Amino acid sequence: MSGTTVGRSVDMFEAKARVTGTVGYALNAEVPGMVFAKLLRSTVPHARIRSVDVSAAEKMPGVIAVLTAADLDQPGGPAGHHGPVIRDQPVLCRDKVRFVGDPVAAVAAETEEAAAAALDMIEVDYEELPFVTTVDEALAEGAERVHDAPPPPRERSYSDINLVGREGNVCTKFQLRTGDIEAGFAAADLIMENVYESPAVQHVPMEPHVVIASFKDGRLHVISSTQAPFAVRDSLSEMFGLPASDVRVTVPPLGGGYGAKTYAKFEPVTAALAWKAKRPVKLVLTREEEFISITKHAARIHLRTGVTKDGRLVAREVKAYFNGGAYADISPRLIKNGGYSCVGPYAIPHVRVDSYAVYTNLPPAGAYRGYGVSQAAWAYEQQMDELADALGLDPVEFRRRNLLREGERFATGEVMEEATWEELLDRSASAINWPADRRREVEGNRVRGKGLAVILKSTITPSTSHASLRLDADGSLQVLTSSVEMGQGAHTVLAQIAAGPLGIPIEAVNVTAPDTDYTPYDQTTSSSRTTRAMGGALVQAAEMIRERLLALAADLLGAAPEDLVLSEGAVALRSDPATRLTVQEVFWRTRTGSISGHGEVRTTGGLDAETGQGVASDHWHQGAAGAEVEVDLDTGKVYVKHLHVIAHAGQVVNPKLADMQMHGSALFGIGHTLYEELVYDDGVLTNPNLSDYSIPAMDDLPEVLQIEYLEDDAPGNIHGLGETVLPPVIAAIGNAVNAAVGGRVRSLPITPERVLRARKP
Repeated sequence: MSGTTVGRSVDMFEAKARVTGTVGYALNAEVPGMVFAKLLRSTVPHARIRSVDVSAAEKMPGVIAVLTAADLDQPGGPAGHHGPVIRDQPVLCRDKVRFVGDPVAAVAAETEEAAAAALDMIEVDYEELPFVTTVDEALAEGAERVHDAPPPPRERSYSDINLVGREGNVCTKFQLRTGDIEAGFAAADLIMENVYESPAVQHVPMEPHVVIASFKDGRLHVISSTQAPFAVRDSLSEMFGLPASDVRVTVPPLGGGYGAKTYAKFEPVTAALAWKAKRPVKLVLTREEEFISITKHAARIHLRTGVTKDGRLVAREVKAYFNGGAYADISPRLIKNGGYSCVGPYAIPHVRVDSYAVYTNLPPAGAYRGYGVSQAAWAYEQQMDELADALGLDPVEFRRRNLLREGERFATGEVMEEATWEELLDRSASAINWPADRRREVEGNRVRGKGLAVILKSTITPSTSHASLRLDADGSLQVLTSSVEMGQGAHTVLAQIAAGPLGIPIEAVNVTAPDTDYTPYDQTTSSSRTTRAMGGALVQAAEMIRERLLALAADLLGAAPEDLVLSEGAVALRSDPATRLTVQEVFWRTRTGSISGHGEVRTTGGLDAETGQGVASDHWHQGAAGAEVEVDLDTGKVYVKHLHVIAHAGQVVNPKLADMQMHGSALFGIGHTLYEELVYDDGVLTNPNLSDYSIPAMDDLPEVLQIEYLEDDAPGNIHGLGETVLPPVIAAIGNAVNAAVGGRVRSLPITPERVLRARKP
């Protein structure tokens, strides 16, 4: 990858529009004849539906259509279930509701007010059933079944996901086997066993889920705030029995996603309602609905780790339980990633992992920034400090003795081609002046503590990204990509990557919005994969254009293509830069209308269903964090004073936007560590709003927040930065609190009450 555009801090294309509120979000979109949707949701966590009476609602003024499950699974109509891996998600509930908020009916009306009024007229008769909301309740002998039998898999699921262990309320299981676990523990001088817990939390994107669906001439068009337009297209194609070419999904800029908007969520019910209403339908979730629609997985992770007296890890046994809620969503992949991530970036010869997705009567849990690694790192990095203390070793030195190095094998059997964890750890340690004053008292009844953490995170593997470029006669470059712009600056970075090999100023680049009718396939905008995967595809496309352009210019300049350079929108002789032709002149003189290029990045991999051996990740995201906190021993309140985060970035394309991603991850980490938790009482969410659910504010930022990157010069070696430092922030703050108070909080969030209970006199 070359060119002056890469490595520069360029303002995000939409920066001014986002600040002034003029971005064309789906929230602001309108189509002719559009009506408005509202969803009737279950008020009980688990019940059989005896009847749904919509007759009064259908007669309400302004009501166009009322949809129930009775309209689905009929000849010529849409299917009643969907799901990215398992077809367990009802478009609308037919026989049972499985959580408070499960959609039972949908209304389309001329106004939102009319639709809301109609919901009040729908009568649902429930036969309430026992319910399970925790993993323990769900796995207890004789527990109530969330699903009477294991729901069927999706016919066209993902090749990296295996479905095993589907019994009772176990949605699915992932297992990893390396070495001989019993021999490993036999060789250990110390065996430590602990349990660590993480709660469900909300994504809280500024923009809620928004869908507009319409049918015309047998074709379905959906405008959606989704991170995965092609996944949505494929789900709708299957649901309506339409060729994929008859389903169009367009995606305006998003106001945040963080995993909440991956895969099909509310597109199926909106499209089904539009099908019945024979009108375009728009659905916009309220903030309260966001809270009961999709969450991060609550997790309980049991770690049993064996270590020798000289500080060598020899065995780790993991039992991880992820609360998936009522429906699978993408839990089968997340528990895989979270499961092997519990090993951490360490060379452990004997490993046994059993990771479970468990059905409960709570809202579905799905993809979330960090993708299972936050829960895993919270567990294993807490235990690493506990092991170091038990051995009388410095926690940094203990980690150094066990970190993976280049050429060594991870627990899945794959060889680590890049292993920078030791340098990342050392830089974070240096930034917070480790080990000096690991614990020290300050004024009043306050004490300070320091902590560190280091993590590895995979990216979706296998995956596929296609890209197309078109260089036009006026010197402008059109980037056709289905990568979604959701505030992370993806389109700006992709423009920089595409412009570089062609020597074109970024001002001459236009990046299209995703449109499955016109933009090439991209698997998803998630998993911190866009800059590397889509960027790599764009480099290939740009090289195709570059070769063609240089060949055209070579004939005009009487030189060989290799003797020419592209710079500032012109082709020049390498030996005489003054001898040059603009791109426009080359096109005009050769009667060329445009030049197109295409590229593809396709990764391969997968893990064995029985052993977990294989290739888990095309490359590994690597990060570390160091934290210094201050704890008020009277109140238990924790103040983050100094936070240092560092990621192996490879090549940073846009430092300004990279900093934004790192700052965002750090702030997310602070929120997850100290504040955020969805609280349920008998299956009912008690804090479904931003008054009762705490997220970090500006006053919660550390006094010192340092961002650092570990870079290299390898062309095209780009590591995603959108999630990498979120997990180590959580664990580093946790270790710092422990150092300060002398006691361990093993359940997130680290509330003042938990700090006071953990404090040692």
